Amino acid sequence: MEQTQAKNIYNLLIIDESGSMSSIYNQALSGINETLGTIRSAQEKDPVNRYYVSVVSFEGNGPTGIKLRRDRVAIDEVSNLGRDEYRPGGCTPLYDAIGISVNQLSKSIEEGASVIVTIITDGYENSSVEYGGRSVRKLISRQREKGWTFAYIGANQDAVEVARDLNIANAMNFDATPEGTVTMSLKYRKSLGRVMCYMAEASAPVEDVEDFFEGGDDEIAKELTKKILRKR
Repeated sequence: MEQTQAKNIYNLLIIDESGSMSSIYNQALSGINETLGTIRSAQEKDPVNRYYVSVVSFEGNGPTGIKLRRDRVAIDEVSNLGRDEYRPGGCTPLYDAIGISVNQLSKSIEEGASVIVTIITDGYENSSVEYGGRSVRKLISRQREKGWTFAYIGANQDAVEVARDLNIANAMNFDATPEGTVTMSLKYRKSLGRVMCYMAEASAPVEDVEDFFEGGDDEIAKELTKKILRKR
């Protein structure tokens, strides 16, 4: 499939920063930064298109705990998150994080851009103020009609069921342990790289990908996890 024009590809990472993430802090922070590395690699391999990143973390109660760490920054200008930028604590305003960040990005980018939204959380929504499940579902549905791709990654829950309630077609469960978090990060990054490549090569700039995680391999990820943890 030949590409007809250059396009912008945006990644929005919505990351849980609630207190329960403390038990997997090092692995979660490393996973975020390794994801930025995956996007950098995509840009290096594809100088025609432009890749941008937004990173949002969430904790506490309502919108006051939604933190925009990176805002539509070109990936070759994005610095990794430092330990001072990711400090787990507080509750889980998941709906507010999704609603606020998706709305903000939608208003800030051009129509027809390719967008990937990834949501990673180790628990259920419990402290949103501005958004509820129904309003978030409507928002996601509206953006998917524009071609946005959403991926939901959850622990301590049935991530597939939670994603379905939000009208997200792509979901993956993970174990909220150091090993489980590393394995999840490996599988996610492999899937993300595949999806970005597909978007870059597609003839149209808008794609709603519904087989996001089909490119991941559980056994390979588990073996790589063992090697990584041994080195650490």
